[in-house]
Amino acid sequence: MKYLIVACTLASLALSASAAELNGKALFQENCASCHGDTGKGGKLEIKGPRLVGDASTWKLPVFQRAVLEGIDDNGRALEAAMPHWKNSSFKADAGVAPRKEEVAAIYRYLRTVK
Repeated sequence: MKYLIVACTLASLALSASAAELNGKALFQENCASCHGDTGKGGKLEIKGPRLVGDASTWKLPVFQRAVLEGIDDNGRALEAAMPHWKNSSFKADAGVAPRKEEVAAIYRYLRTVK
């Protein structure tokens, strides 16, 4: 029993460490920048995604995660059809697996640092 507790504790620490190592900027650049701009500010005519910095980045984390994963905005309305709701898709490096909330949270934390 003692070994099981130690094993579970080590596994938990490993998961926490991997979540802490997520690079929100890199995730954003790889999966979001092509539509929302390099710094989440939109702005280019060919970029169809709206500004995130100062807008969606001010939402509470669960609302931001819901928007990314389920396509529902801060007012409970569906996002525009062009947004690839990640619940049924995957980030480029995830090989078909839907993004984890920790990945979305890392992107959210990155966007909140952009001025």
